[in-house]
Amino acid sequence: MTATAGHYEHQFLPRARVERSTAVDVEEDLSGHRRAMRDLLQEELFDPRLRHDLPLREYMDLTIDRMKAIFREGLVDNDMWMGRPQEHAFRSMCDVMGLTGAFDFALTSTITDHLIAGSALFNHGSPEQIAQYHDEITQMHQVYAFCCTEIGGGTNLREIRTTVSWNRAEQCFTLDTPTDAACKFWIGNIKHAATVGMVLARLVIEGEDLGHHWFRVPLRNEENGPALPGITILSCDPKGGIQANQVGGARFTGVSLPREALMGRYSRVDADGRFSSTLPDAGTRFVKSIETFVQERIFPLSAGARASELAAHLTWRFAGHRETRGAPRRRTLLDEPLYLERLYQVQLRCLALRLLERAVVRGVERDWHTDPGRKNMHLLTATGKCGSWLVLDVLAACREMCGSQGFHGHNQIVTLRTDFEVNVTFAGDNSVMAYQVARSAMSSDRFASRPPVTLPERVEKELTETWRSRHDGSFTHAEAVVLVHARMLGLILSEHDAEPLVPQQVMNDLVADFAAHRLQEPHRSVPADREKIDLLAELLAPLPELVTAPMIDDGYLTEFTASARAVGVHIPVQGR
Repeated sequence: MTATAGHYEHQFLPRARVERSTAVDVEEDLSGHRRAMRDLLQEELFDPRLRHDLPLREYMDLTIDRMKAIFREGLVDNDMWMGRPQEHAFRSMCDVMGLTGAFDFALTSTITDHLIAGSALFNHGSPEQIAQYHDEITQMHQVYAFCCTEIGGGTNLREIRTTVSWNRAEQCFTLDTPTDAACKFWIGNIKHAATVGMVLARLVIEGEDLGHHWFRVPLRNEENGPALPGITILSCDPKGGIQANQVGGARFTGVSLPREALMGRYSRVDADGRFSSTLPDAGTRFVKSIETFVQERIFPLSAGARASELAAHLTWRFAGHRETRGAPRRRTLLDEPLYLERLYQVQLRCLALRLLERAVVRGVERDWHTDPGRKNMHLLTATGKCGSWLVLDVLAACREMCGSQGFHGHNQIVTLRTDFEVNVTFAGDNSVMAYQVARSAMSSDRFASRPPVTLPERVEKELTETWRSRHDGSFTHAEAVVLVHARMLGLILSEHDAEPLVPQQVMNDLVADFAAHRLQEPHRSVPADREKIDLLAELLAPLPELVTAPMIDDGYLTEFTASARAVGVHIPVQGR
């Protein structure tokens, strides 16, 4: 069993200071799920300091308990995915995933691992299988792991090596890891908690490779128990970030599975070992097998957008009281023109991320139920996924702008930066996503029947014409990155046109920043002033409960030096 909140009670520190909004009354504008999330964040179970004070294993257990609390509140659920009964709550689910990302990206990753494993079952299971396992997924009676990636292949899922063979004598399947390279790896939740794994493997019958299929595989009899016979759980620690995500690997050796382990929406194996499928060939089965990735690509974008907004807010608050000159002519960082220039650039990129996220969510909601729309969704979510590059830029800039305080774990920013490093790899490597968007742009001339109108359209047309003019139709990595940023900017502009959030002058500044730093286009300078910065600070303000950094006001000076004032305490100076 995972630990309960009471298990940690003796280790709780006093809650860190929680910011209360003075600009607007946010309570009246919050929807039900946001109010519920705020209530959770005020519970002891969600004390943010625990990640720094608990041993790693207890921090992992705590994260599982937090995930279960979020599920109990009905804030996240596989039935909220598009195509499921509660798809009307899809936008709310994305918002909650964003908020958890700003709180602790390890929690977002842990939830995502369960969700995408459940999605594999719901997308590929027969109606009978879905009915049988529905409640254990949506109500989290079992913790699921998504056993897809292999250590020797990574993003290259077409070449997976794991096999499930039909054993005619025993009338069952046998799951095997044939080589070291085929070990399932970077699998969230599997190290201690997961009791069920959704395994992507090649189905082999009488020596014939029938392509990619999903299988439901029991991993343990209970959470935190030993692995079942034939299953060896491997560790991926130490990781560079998201320490509480129970990432691990698995090797399968002669694991027996019943026929019902094969997900039966498209394929069946009867009692005599005869295979049948509604999909015509192995290539089609591969494409179907990875369709489950499309929606979950939004979660890294949502989490990154909220994390960036939090970091920008902390930086703005710190700059408002950090003195650069004392009395009588007191100045703070917000009085320094060069600092304002850097801060405004960060805020513009946060605004770009928010608009990009909204555009992608809106597009998925619009297109999910039409075949042409669903074909475009891969490119839409791949473009949005590349927004995680912007996230890292924002977090790096904020860390630097807060100096040594930006490097202190309790001030949140450096922790966010460390955790979000992996975001460019999750749910498909960003570079691979950019290459796919670029190849699609080159093969489908969007401007054959109309001229480009906006800056990103002009950039795309120029790039694709250049590629087509080359004898091999090739493009460079840098060109693909520019192209995907042009697609991002196109989505951002469309979202602003649909529902403006800021004055046009601010949007013009956003375009200028994109042109200069993302599209390699000459463009005007972007002037910063306090009025625009304060406007964006209010617009991008995070949930108050997410703001726990001591440096948000000058009280951090007292907090960080308190031990030096303790009577009778001698603090030796440590040499290097």
